[in-house]
Amino acid sequence: MRMLEFYAYHSPLRNIHPIEKIVFALIPLILNILFQNIYTSLFIFFIMVVITIIFGKIPVRIYWKLLLIPVTFLLSSILVILLSFTESPLEGAIFQSIIGPVVISIMKESIEKALTLFSVSLSSISCLYFLVLTTTIQDVLFGLQCLKVPQVLLDLIALIYRFIFLFLDSSRTIFLAQKARLGHGSSIKTIKSIGLIISALFVKVFHEMKDLNNAVNARSLNGYMAVIARTIQFSRSSWIFIMLISILIIAFNFTVGRAG
Repeated sequence: MRMLEFYAYHSPLRNIHPIEKIVFALIPLILNILFQNIYTSLFIFFIMVVITIIFGKIPVRIYWKLLLIPVTFLLSSILVILLSFTESPLEGAIFQSIIGPVVISIMKESIEKALTLFSVSLSSISCLYFLVLTTTIQDVLFGLQCLKVPQVLLDLIALIYRFIFLFLDSSRTIFLAQKARLGHGSSIKTIKSIGLIISALFVKVFHEMKDLNNAVNARSLNGYMAVIARTIQFSRSSWIFIMLISILIIAFNFTVGRAG
């Protein structure tokens, strides 16, 4: 989280209007979900990765390191779709293996579904990574406020984001303190220590939330007031670029994507 925030604050694209970046991330994301095409999804993934790394000045090593986290979960979920567990062999299976009373099969249809799910999910992640690595949370909230998102929802997003860091910092501090006192010397001690961390975090977050609520009420504020407005002008060139990328994706889907 700290690393994402660091690159967002130091991104060369930070001074571009948040709405432009939100729209640029959402249009490929929506097209990716609508088309459900492997080739189109990989094309969108390639575009978003290139723009994020080149224009956003994100180191390639850092980007692939961030990408490795969701890819790990994707691969584990794809196995559930890829493998079929039955009591008898299936006709038309590409691969079958009998382990005791269970027959593990891989069908052609399941391979296509797994590849489609993987490509669409990976492409969607690249769209979100573009927004996360080039836009700070304050700019995202400012953009959502310009889009007339209710203030209550903006306050909720800001509070959740704030308490994510509170959770991380507090858990790391407690974990280091437990480790220094040999609180993780064995598996039983580790389980007890994790339980103590969870209970301590719950109490700390509860008190922090209560103090924050008292501070807001003491200032007679209507809401958390988390959005800081910035003076950023819309750019015609940015909208033209968004339109060209969108047209390029649509044209690719109805030519190369359908042909594939």
